[in-house]
Amino acid sequence: MTQQVQTTPQGSNKSMLLIILALVAVIALGIAAYLVFGTGTQLISGALGGGGEIPQDQFIVKMNTFVLRPADMEYAYNIDAGSDHRQTNAQFISEFGAGYGKQFVQATGRQDGWNVAMQRVGLYDFTPQYIQSRVEIYSDASGASTALSDEWFWAYNVESLTPDQVLDKSCSVGNDCISYMTSEAKAGAGAISERYDVVTRYKNVVIWVYAKGQQGEVSEDLVLQYAQTMLDSVKALDN
Repeated sequence: MTQQVQTTPQGSNKSMLLIILALVAVIALGIAAYLVFGTGTQLISGALGGGGEIPQDQFIVKMNTFVLRPADMEYAYNIDAGSDHRQTNAQFISEFGAGYGKQFVQATGRQDGWNVAMQRVGLYDFTPQYIQSRVEIYSDASGASTALSDEWFWAYNVESLTPDQVLDKSCSVGNDCISYMTSEAKAGAGAISERYDVVTRYKNVVIWVYAKGQQGEVSEDLVLQYAQTMLDSVKALDN
């Protein structure tokens, strides 16, 4: 007598479960590969400090410490009267004009800033005669980057700030960096006055510093050093 063996669905159910688990594993591996290779640039950028944002509240309460001050300089400087101040959006618009200023604030998400200017004390010190520095906080890193774009950067859009020469649109300080210079002959003085500007972005912060002096007293490298000093102080907020 032949005994018939009834099959149960348990074996087929186990096989189906294994197939489903295998498919889930394949999908998970695909997602992981996309994150690593498809967005690798963004991941690397974040690791290098290009991603993320500086908290606005933490920045604003300390922003007057991120600009250059006499204690940062090798030679003696005095702060210009009235120049050491917060620069709200209203003050920014007043400085740059309502037409450009209002559109700039709307396009970039500028939130706040601080400005200070210094004059050299010693007439014969071999150092820039005048140094001005500014820090600004934006709502996000994209807006801060937009501030340095060809469409919105003030040196390309405000006639009084148009430089004689753009020196570098990818200088070595921060995530985005532009350096430029202007020169003029001093009437009757027989000397050439030069001004070097460096504007750089770190996350959602923009740093702007420029220095003026006679030819030979100021250089692009020197102003890049000033910008790096300011950047280092801002980066302390990451710690």
